[in-house]
Amino acid sequence: MSGEKVSVIGMGPGSEDYLVPLARRKIEEADVLVGSGRMTGLFPAKESHALDFAGEPPGTVRFILENRRRKVAVLVSGDPGLYSFLGVLARYLDPGEYEVIPGISSVQLAFARLGESWEDAAVRSIHGRDLEGLVDVVREHGKVALLTDGRLSPRDIAAHLIEGGIKDRDLVVCRNLSYPDETVTRAGIEDAVNLTADDGLCIVIIQEKRA
Repeated sequence: MSGEKVSVIGMGPGSEDYLVPLARRKIEEADVLVGSGRMTGLFPAKESHALDFAGEPPGTVRFILENRRRKVAVLVSGDPGLYSFLGVLARYLDPGEYEVIPGISSVQLAFARLGESWEDAAVRSIHGRDLEGLVDVVREHGKVALLTDGRLSPRDIAAHLIEGGIKDRDLVVCRNLSYPDETVTRAGIEDAVNLTADDGLCIVIIQEKRA
C-alpha cells in the first residue's frame, strides 16, 4: 500500500515535560493527529481526529487507511509498546507502513518515583478487564505493576488479593503521575482496603512488604 508512513507516537505519562524531542518533531510535521482529546488538545493548531474503536476494522484504522496520502500521527499514552493502540494498528498495516516513536511509560515513572528498578516486575493491565488471575501473578512475582482504568479502585484490588489469601504485600498507588497534583501512597494490603475509592486512572504497584 502506497502512501505516507504513519507515526505511532508515545506521549509519555501526561505532562509535556516527559514528551521526547523526536515525538514533538514528528507531531509538528504531521498533517493530522489521531488520539484522545487530552493528547491532541496539547496541539490546538493541528487538525485532529478522535480515537474510534467501533467497527471492523475500527473507525480509527479506517480513517488512517483513507488518509494515507497525508502524514498521520497516532498519539498514544505512555509507550506504544505497552498496552496501546499499536497492537490494533499493526494488524492492518505492514511494518514498513508505520514507525513507532517510543515514549516514557507511566510504569517507568512509577518505579522511578520509588527509586527502584523494574526489570523483575510483572506488568499487567486491567483496563477493560477483570481481576481474574491476579492472585496467581502476585504469588509468582515480587513486584507487579497494574495499569488501571478507574473501574476498579486500589481498595478493590486489595480486597481481591485478601480474598485470595494474600496479605503480606504492600500496595503503592501512583496517581496523576507527572502532573502537579501527583501523589504516591504506600499501604499494606489490609490497610489499602480503607483507601478512598476516588483514585481514577492510576498505577498500582504490588510488592513484598518492606522490612
